[in-house]
Amino acid sequence: MKLAALMPSDAPQMAHMHAAAFANGTPWTAAAIGAMLERSEIRGRGVWDGARLVAFILVQCADRTAEILTLATHPDHRRQGLGRALILDFEHQPEASGLLNWWLDVAADNPEAIAFYQAMGFQIDGRRPKYYARLEGRRVDAILMSKARAGQTVN
Repeated sequence: MKLAALMPSDAPQMAHMHAAAFANGTPWTAAAIGAMLERSEIRGRGVWDGARLVAFILVQCADRTAEILTLATHPDHRRQGLGRALILDFEHQPEASGLLNWWLDVAADNPEAIAFYQAMGFQIDGRRPKYYARLEGRRVDAILMSKARAGQTVN
């Protein structure tokens, strides 16, 4: 397995993998992902198993803050430490050196992800009611989470 930066040309594989990872939600399109990767403030890192993308993270960096836009792992590759590896890898990239705070939101109906982020040092800060749409039409709250870089406080 290899970790590497993602490019707009990787967007079709990312969209396919995102749809598999979030089968109960609205998947992101290749066009939307490609447009995000064109923006200078958004960084993508992926885990490749040969030529196949099996996990990726998209992070938006602004004002010394990193927001995890999505972290997706293909269902066949879960519980192998790939999400953890992606976050730790990104934290050690040169563009992350000045970041003080991390933010994200996660669906309230995804207890595995909430537990994962808590194990990674994120704390629950609040809720955004009925934020995520599900395929069957219901809406799910977003859990807001944050983490300060070591030696910092979230503000």
